[in-house]
Amino acid sequence: MDFEKNEIKPDAGAAGGDHNFRRHRSQHKSGSGMGAEQELESLRIEYQNLFERSDKLDNKVYITVTFLGFMFVFITSLFGSIPELKMNGSAVHDILSVLYIIACIAVSVTYVWNLVYYMRLLAPEHIVRLDPNKIAEQKLDSGTIEEAEHKLIVLYRAIINEDLDKLHLRCDRFVFGLRLVIVTLVLSFVLYGLQMVLKVMG
Repeated sequence: MDFEKNEIKPDAGAAGGDHNFRRHRSQHKSGSGMGAEQELESLRIEYQNLFERSDKLDNKVYITVTFLGFMFVFITSLFGSIPELKMNGSAVHDILSVLYIIACIAVSVTYVWNLVYYMRLLAPEHIVRLDPNKIAEQKLDSGTIEEAEHKLIVLYRAIINEDLDKLHLRCDRFVFGLRLVIVTLVLSFVLYGLQMVLKVMG
């Protein structure tokens, strides 16, 4: 008794459809669409990193303000010697006393300047975000995938460039503020040195 082998032949339409789908995917990956996907993904990563860098900068500002709080205690301890200054007729002692008072004024001015500067740096900064309203305005669902990717790329580029300019400006301000802190710290140590010399001479 012969058994006939029932072979299931693939449907021509299904095979053709699968072939067309694979060909479409291969063209999408090898063509310009894949490059647009990679660029869009890179922009997404840069967009996320932008907020992380902004948060790190805020943390550095908070640390610097905390350091200024410790400096305040050190500076106020140095000012306690001002009422004890007396002109004893010695030219060197009198000159150092005047320098001590000038240094106290300079430290006070630079310290207040630091506080005001960093308080302004801690002010809320308007960061441009890719909110749903901006995406809805582009009507991404009315075109092809490639068109939607292109519109998103344009949006991300504009937002990232604007936010990067603001972040670079804040970084430059932070670096300048650190220089002010260093100047205040150096003046404080000069003031401390003058205090020690005056105590020895007095």
